[in-house]
Amino acid sequence: MPIIEVDEELKDILPSFLENRRKDIGLLNDAFAVKDYSTIEKIGHRVSGSSGGYGFDELGKIAKNIELECKNGNFEKVGDLIKNFEAFMQDIQVKFI
Repeated sequence: MPIIEVDEELKDILPSFLENRRKDIGLLNDAFAVKDYSTIEKIGHRVSGSSGGYGFDELGKIAKNIELECKNGNFEKVGDLIKNFEAFMQDIQVKFI
């Protein structure tokens, strides 16, 4: 289970960030079910851009790969990455530093 070290200054806004990522899981799964790869690519781009600022570098990498695999048309890989995104969010623990 990954432990993510997050700056104490983000303690008040982190719950919102995490809730939005959990919502993204539903959006990603819904979009994948209807083959809406444009939406998946946009979510991947957004999450990859914001995750690092919260200390979630691994999530940012997963999201960036989702974005890139959509662009490359490798949609089977996209499905696997969405599962990785979901598993990451289920397994994390946050430690404020």
